[in-house]
Amino acid sequence: MQDKKVKIIYFSLGNSRLREIEFTWRSFFSGMFGIFVALLILASATMAFFTDFYQNLEISSLSKTNTRLQSKLLTMGNKIDKIEKFVADVEKEDDHLRIVADLPRIDEDTRNVGVGGVLDVNYELPVGSSTIAEQIFDYEETLSKMERRLELTQHSRNEISTKLEENKRVMKHTPSIRPLVGGRISDKFGYRLHPILDKIRRHPGIDIAAERGTEVYATAAGTVEKIVTKYQKNKSWGKYVLIDHGFGYKTLYGHLSKILVRKGQKIDRWNPVGLVGSTGLATGPHLHYEVRRGGTPLDPQSYILN
Repeated sequence: MQDKKVKIIYFSLGNSRLREIEFTWRSFFSGMFGIFVALLILASATMAFFTDFYQNLEISSLSKTNTRLQSKLLTMGNKIDKIEKFVADVEKEDDHLRIVADLPRIDEDTRNVGVGGVLDVNYELPVGSSTIAEQIFDYEETLSKMERRLELTQHSRNEISTKLEENKRVMKHTPSIRPLVGGRISDKFGYRLHPILDKIRRHPGIDIAAERGTEVYATAAGTVEKIVTKYQKNKSWGKYVLIDHGFGYKTLYGHLSKILVRKGQKIDRWNPVGLVGSTGLATGPHLHYEVRRGGTPLDPQSYILN
C-alpha cells in the first residue's frame, strides 16, 4: 500500500501539453483532509459572519420597530386621553339628564367598574420594551373600562328617554289648569257651612261662580268615565261629568247646564266638556270641580298652575 501512488494528469486545451502530479497515498489523503478542514473552517466562518450580520440586521430592524411602536403608543395615549375626557363629559351630561328625569344618579363605583378576564398581550417584544408591554396592557384595560362606561351610559340614556316619556304622559294626564276661563272661587275645598243645608259639611272640591253657559274645559287628557244627565232637583251635583285621567287621577265637573261629551270619549286638556249651569243642589250658576287621586278628594287649587 505504501508503494502505491496517486497520479493526477491535467492538460491545457490551448497547447495540449500534459502535466502530471504524483502523490503517495499518505500525502494524498493528508492533502484531502487538509482541504476538507479548510473548507469546513471557511464554511463555519462564512456562517458565523452571515449569522452575525443578520442578527445585527434584525436588531436594527427591531430597534426601528420599537421606536415606531413608542411613537404610535404616544399618539394612542393622547387619543385615549381625549376619548376619556369625552366619556367623562358624556357621563356628566347623563347625571344632569337623570336629575331632570327624576332618576337616581349613577355612583362612581358603578361607572368605574373593572373589566374581568385575562387580556391577550404579547410580551415577546424587543429587548428593553417591557414598558411598551405595560402600556399596551394599560391601554387595553382603559379601553375596556371606557367601553363598559359607554355601554352603561347608553343604557342610562334609554332609561332616561323612557322615564321622560312617562313623565310627559303623567304631566299630560295630571290636572293642571282652571276648568274655565274667568269666574271666581266662591267656595273652597274642606269643611264649610253648606249654603243651603245650613250644616257643616265637607266640601270635596271647589265652586267657581261664572255666567250660565260658560264653557267648562277638561283639565287634563283622559277618558270620560261617566256622565249624568238625569238627576233629582235640588240634590247632588245635577248634570255632571267624571273623567278618568289615568295614573290614579279623576276629575268631576258638576252643576252643568249641558254636557258636551259622551261616555268613553278620549279627550285632551282644554277640550270642552260642558257648560256652566245650576242643576242639582245649587243656589246659582257655578261649577263644582273636584280632583281625586286613588279615590281620595284633593284640593283642586293645588292642581291649578295658571
